[in-house]
Amino acid sequence: MINDRISLSLVTHHLNGHQKVQALLDELSALDLRERVKFEIIIVDDCSDDIMTPESHGLNLKAYRVTDDIPWNQAGARNLGCFMAESPWVLFFDIDQLPLKNCIPLILLSIPNLEPSSMYYFYVEDFIDSNLNKKLDIHPNTFLVNTQRFKTTCMYDEDFAGHYGYEDLYLPYVWEFSGGERKILGNTALFRDTKFKTANLNRSSSVNHDLAIQKINSGIKKPENLIRFSWIIQTGY
Repeated sequence: MINDRISLSLVTHHLNGHQKVQALLDELSALDLRERVKFEIIIVDDCSDDIMTPESHGLNLKAYRVTDDIPWNQAGARNLGCFMAESPWVLFFDIDQLPLKNCIPLILLSIPNLEPSSMYYFYVEDFIDSNLNKKLDIHPNTFLVNTQRFKTTCMYDEDFAGHYGYEDLYLPYVWEFSGGERKILGNTALFRDTKFKTANLNRSSSVNHDLAIQKINSGIKKPENLIRFSWIIQTGY
């Protein structure tokens, strides 16, 4: 259901990243009230070891917790966040991608002129890809999409859950296969990488690499069977 009172849904997720969650909420709470009322924040806790209730500062916050312990369930966590979004546009980003001061205001100003068929990426400060050991200007998980179009033509493929990698690299293939395109919004950095890395999980990407190649070779299709896990609403904010 689309909520006409807000323009933007911020969707992020984490596993044992409670301090990063609080840092994000602290940063967003510093925005002007006229901007804060135009967006909602959706945070999905992907079965962290501990439960934490951060200080929301009165922000429009929705929080959910995945209760099935599935390794590398980024695809599922992001899908859950998208399904709960009530605004026309969804901004996805990892919990260590901190929006800079001008990020949300610029996006809110740009929304009336955005194209629903475009997936908008952003320049990111200080991002070094841990797999390539190389500095990159754009993070594959930081992008803005039209909510309805993303739900009906794309979504993350949860076949990649359980193993590391490639759910984010396969996603644009699905988007473009449905007639979408990719663009960059803005000409300066709007996010800053704050270096958070999930620990104690196998980071081998070989299984998902082979799966991605198989999916591309067999014909790109919209993902099926979404939200393959149990989850609860977190209250008390």
